[in-house]
Amino acid sequence: MKYVYPAIFYRAKEGGYFINFPDVDGAATQADDIYTALEMAEDALNGIMVMWEDFKAGKSKLPMNNRIVEPTPIEQVKAEPDEYSTSAFVTLIKADTDAYRKLYLSDD
Repeated sequence: MKYVYPAIFYRAKEGGYFINFPDVDGAATQADDIYTALEMAEDALNGIMVMWEDFKAGKSKLPMNNRIVEPTPIEQVKAEPDEYSTSAFVTLIKADTDAYRKLYLSDD
């Protein structure tokens, strides 16, 4: 399946980025530069969505505290720096769990 969710990118005071998905419990990551941060955000979103799909299909016994929800429209997501960051912005991140499974989870 394909998904698109807003992510908040926080620019850390000590450098690098922390990324959080407000609609996706457990999907968060960090990176030293923006390019890697975008890659890591996509990987984090794919990983959580794969777990949710597997749990929903009865293929996983992992306790999931959340369910797949509709993403909040990007214009409704607020990005404000916190005490650990100097700035913040929102962008959309895509996940393609079918492609992710083929690349990382296939037995081939």
